[in-house]
Amino acid sequence: MSDRDIADFAAARTIGAPPFRLAIILAPGFALMSFASVVEPARGANRLSGRKLYEWELFGPSAGNVESNSGIEVAARAIAEVDAAAFDMVIVCAATHAEAKKFTTLESALRRLHRSGLAVAAVSTGSFLLARAGLLAGRRCTVHWDYADSFREAFPEVELLNDLFVVDGRILTCAGATAALDMMLELVQCHHGRELARQISDQFLHGGIRGAAEGQRQVLLGAAVRNTMIQRAVQRMEATVEEPVSPARLARELGVSQRQLERLSKRYLGCTPAKFHAQLRLQRARRMLRQTELSVAEIAIACGFVSLSHFAKAYRRQFAMSPRQDRQTA
Repeated sequence: MSDRDIADFAAARTIGAPPFRLAIILAPGFALMSFASVVEPARGANRLSGRKLYEWELFGPSAGNVESNSGIEVAARAIAEVDAAAFDMVIVCAATHAEAKKFTTLESALRRLHRSGLAVAAVSTGSFLLARAGLLAGRRCTVHWDYADSFREAFPEVELLNDLFVVDGRILTCAGATAALDMMLELVQCHHGRELARQISDQFLHGGIRGAAEGQRQVLLGAAVRNTMIQRAVQRMEATVEEPVSPARLARELGVSQRQLERLSKRYLGCTPAKFHAQLRLQRARRMLRQTELSVAEIAIACGFVSLSHFAKAYRRQFAMSPRQDRQTA
């Protein structure tokens, strides 16, 4: 995503313009970290500038407290009260439940607000709400990496990227957590310049401001894995979860012998490529079991298992319970 994209989305304001007004919509089970990463940079901009550059109000499905995924509640007004003319931008914060549960009231309101001409942003699993509202069809977006597989299965018509945040027209989607901080710092930079954004970043000990197109960190590798061959191997295995490639073919594609690949894999990943690939597929299956309503058989196929019995046996060996037991527990 280019700087021009985010600048156009931000509709940068000049000094002396009214405050940039945010309507922050909290879906039940929203992530406090993502919520704070949206609000705190705006508060920091006001404090460091000595001016009210940003204003915000909180909304939920109905008037009252909205419970976060950590059990902490935040007071909010009913989303029906959002007056599109009173705001410049809508940001929906979500997390737990958003991938599997429909929030009909919120999704209907998001359609209404988008039709009114407002810029609409979604943080973390808020992208699921936008997709169900019909706002992402044929567009590009992002979502937290932990929910990427479920999102692709549910919305194949949407181009899902691995970026920290993505702009497509008047729609902005963000992976959530600290990526929301980077997103807000980019908006501040577009509105009020790089220096103020840098000062806010320093206040939160954030270091450098990451650009939108930076990929989300792939925790599967771990910080200690620096071998580029293994990084390429893991990327290839992640891309072929549905139709796994054999270790021999993987080695050929990487231009090394199978023995060399297995030696590097054992050194950096602690297991053979075949075992690591199986773990990737099972982890994906577990996420889909917990995040979607797909049948166990459909999930087995989506994760590259040739038979349901083979899938169930591998799943029990990895997680000490059957797929159905895991789904019920979750």
